Amino acid sequence: MLKKLLFKLLHGAGYYFRYTSVLHHTGKQVMAPSIVLQFDEEETVFLEQSAESFNYSIDYSLGYRTKAQYLVHLRDVEFLGNSGAVVLEDKLVVESVFDVSRLAKSPAFKTPALLLPKYKHGLYTSVLHLPWAENNNYHWFFDCLPRLYFLLNTVQESIKIIMRPDLPAYQLQTLQFILSGYPQAEVVFIGKHDKWQVQEFILPSFISNPQSGYLPQPVGQWLREKIWRGYNVQIGVPKKRIYISRAKAKTRRVLNEQELLPVLGKYGFEVVRPEELSYQQQVQLFFDAELVVAPHGAGLTNLLFSERCKVLELHPANLIKTHYFLLCKGLGFEYDAVIGTVGDRLENYTVDVREVEAWLEKDS
Repeated sequence: MLKKLLFKLLHGAGYYFRYTSVLHHTGKQVMAPSIVLQFDEEETVFLEQSAESFNYSIDYSLGYRTKAQYLVHLRDVEFLGNSGAVVLEDKLVVESVFDVSRLAKSPAFKTPALLLPKYKHGLYTSVLHLPWAENNNYHWFFDCLPRLYFLLNTVQESIKIIMRPDLPAYQLQTLQFILSGYPQAEVVFIGKHDKWQVQEFILPSFISNPQSGYLPQPVGQWLREKIWRGYNVQIGVPKKRIYISRAKAKTRRVLNEQELLPVLGKYGFEVVRPEELSYQQQVQLFFDAELVVAPHGAGLTNLLFSERCKVLELHPANLIKTHYFLLCKGLGFEYDAVIGTVGDRLENYTVDVREVEAWLEKDS
């Protein structure tokens, strides 16, 4: 009795420390099977370099398997406005927050917060994923929006999509683009301090894997076309070569960028800082790009909206990330990487300008 009362008090304060899985739930409906990607010798070498830089905590050189895609029909759940997590029988549902590692890393489920219960009737869902996707375009476009693909194209009855009212403008706008043509779906907003007790809930699986922008072709193309149409992307304009600068960022800066820029200029590259552009401008810019050179960073998320391009990504030697390599793999884009020096405590590093120029010469 005392234990039950303690749990009730902790849950009322937004504190959860037990979790459960719905992978074998009776309401699970598989929408697409798992598939395994094949890599050539050059790709495998890059993946081995990446795995070594992460002390083999993630090693896709041994094989990359996409998740099976599913919808899980649940009854009588709680939805937490401060984190986007689903609670079933007083336990956090792991699959609502990506996986156990994110559950362990996030303070959202262990930080006391007053959550006010509200009862909701009807059918609900959500792709809200905080704090990771709160204002991060990578997590928004790869962790959140793709989860709507199978749901919107399968569920015909009226369904309410739970989101937060403080969504960044580009997130709200692109969500509206995605929902166009699906009159059965309606967005409803939950407060940060609300805990909705929901009668019926459909949990869509995450499509992406850790450190991966890979999307199955039907999902990726659906997302691209929705965003292109929503932003009225203009077709047929001259193609561009762009370099994404992180000179104003706090981390992952190329320390010898001033040596690199004249070489890029010689090959017709335009220097771009995505944070200075509207999201519509970013989408159009990447749609027009034929060559993209960039240090690893969220700005490369916009490769998703390129019609067709070749990519050279720059990495520090001690932190070689696979997000955009796998995005390009899914889109069929040519991808190469230049590995720089070991990054400092802010992941800043230098690159061999001659190696970059050799790539530019090859692709000119």
